[in-house]
Amino acid sequence: MPNSTHESETYHGPMGVNTLVILGNDKISSSALIHIKLKEDTKVVIDRSTNIKRILKLLKRRSLSPFLLCEMALCEISRSGKSPSRKYDSIYKNQDLINEVKKNSPERIILFRAGLIINKDVISLGVPLLNLHCARIPEFGGIGSIAKALKNKSFEQEATLHRVSVKIDEGEVIDTEKFTLNPNASYCENETISYNAGIRLLKRIVEQ
Repeated sequence: MPNSTHESETYHGPMGVNTLVILGNDKISSSALIHIKLKEDTKVVIDRSTNIKRILKLLKRRSLSPFLLCEMALCEISRSGKSPSRKYDSIYKNQDLINEVKKNSPERIILFRAGLIINKDVISLGVPLLNLHCARIPEFGGIGSIAKALKNKSFEQEATLHRVSVKIDEGEVIDTEKFTLNPNASYCENETISYNAGIRLLKRIVEQ
């Protein structure tokens, strides 16, 4: 699924929001916007919560190695396209998401590439909250899942749509999209394989 330097022309503000889609602030999310036909009752919001301070915390906790961080950054830089434009509303913290829910009263929320750690206050709102993770869970949940799968030689994978719970990437799985990693390809190529599967799954869910 190729990237493009142009985002989809289809964008609608909330007119009775059924689905609130929270996307990450990266080129992969822009690629998703290109390939998904948004309905009138779907609103896209960009999660811009990831910053240097948070990355340093991940490194300090050893949730992310410096080597993998550099590899992931190089993959993002090498991709064509650009991050989502500012025409979409943004969130930076859980309270921003709560405000979006109160303003739009969505029937469901879907997260893809979002870095925000959802807290209990958001979950307690009672809106069905679904996250799309581009690897099998719970075995390959969290950050660095593709690198972990390659290291473990677990090449048969699946992007998973699951309910958000208090534990990251451990909620009930609702739907999947299978894909196969290539041990002879580069890490970046395998990222593309996994994220394209995630986009296919997101497209199927959002457009149904």
